[in-house]
Amino acid sequence: MKNLIYIVMFLVPTVFFAQEKPKNVSEETTTKTITVDDGREVVEKKVKVTTKEEQEIKLAEDDKNKVNQEIVASPSKVTQTVEVDNDMDPMYDSKTQSVYYSYNDENFVFKRNKDGFVVSEIGTDVQTDYGHVLNTSRNNNYVFTSSDYNGVGYFDANNNFIVEYYDVNSKSVIKKTFTIAK
Repeated sequence: MKNLIYIVMFLVPTVFFAQEKPKNVSEETTTKTITVDDGREVVEKKVKVTTKEEQEIKLAEDDKNKVNQEIVASPSKVTQTVEVDNDMDPMYDSKTQSVYYSYNDENFVFKRNKDGFVVSEIGTDVQTDYGHVLNTSRNNNYVFTSSDYNGVGYFDANNNFIVEYYDVNSKSVIKKTFTIAK
């Protein structure tokens, strides 16, 4: 009986940990060091850029019972973190995190700030602010504000950002989905 309890205690956690979905994860870190001589002292400044791409592995339904299955293209989540060190201590002084999305064949970047996110449209040469996403007291619920509309936003199971707002002209609720950039 004692052995049976030990076996069950060992196998139950193993079953729960084995249910994770497989992902391709690649991470690239680039550090640039700049030395500035202002006449009084030489100061070394560092900029560290870490780009992480995560992509869920999805297999073709046609190959369901085969040994070698084809991988189907799936959206990837690209997160870029920029850290700046302005002085000689080993700690970085500031950190900015960005996630890239697309909507209607236009690219957007979500940059985290103290209140939530700033949504910027990525044009050919310039990034322009598109809207602001503010945190609320409820988990995964945000207030989205822009010059065109105001609404409620949330992240779905695929990490897409969805905004719902009331359109006065059509007298209906409009749903816009910012999908993770591929």
